[in-house]
Amino acid sequence: MKYLMILLFFAANVTGQTRVFNVQEYCVDEKPFAKGACDIKGNEYSFVFLDSAKNEVVFFFTSMKLKYQILETKPDPNYTFYLLKGADGLVEMKINSEQTKIEFLYPNNHIYLTVGASTKKS
Repeated sequence: MKYLMILLFFAANVTGQTRVFNVQEYCVDEKPFAKGACDIKGNEYSFVFLDSAKNEVVFFFTSMKLKYQILETKPDPNYTFYLLKGADGLVEMKINSEQTKIEFLYPNNHIYLTVGASTKKS
């Protein structure tokens, strides 16, 4: 019984590190950037998995799976900034303090996500 309780406690702590954001709408602004512009817009099936224990972000964007390693995190009163490293280089990610907006800032495009409540929080 004691072993089972320890195992359950450990499992709860491990799984509690991942936040899952359900994307309600996305907007892609392609170069040349125009504030508030959406070259591509939609609400297709997308998710962002933020795993602070593994230091990784997995972004399922429409039919693509993008995986990143978190290199740096900077909290701010309005946003949390993340510097990510993926197969295509460095990317900046921003999550607002209400956790309703996520931005992926790539060199050639910016992806703005409106997200619902996290389905799983740390």
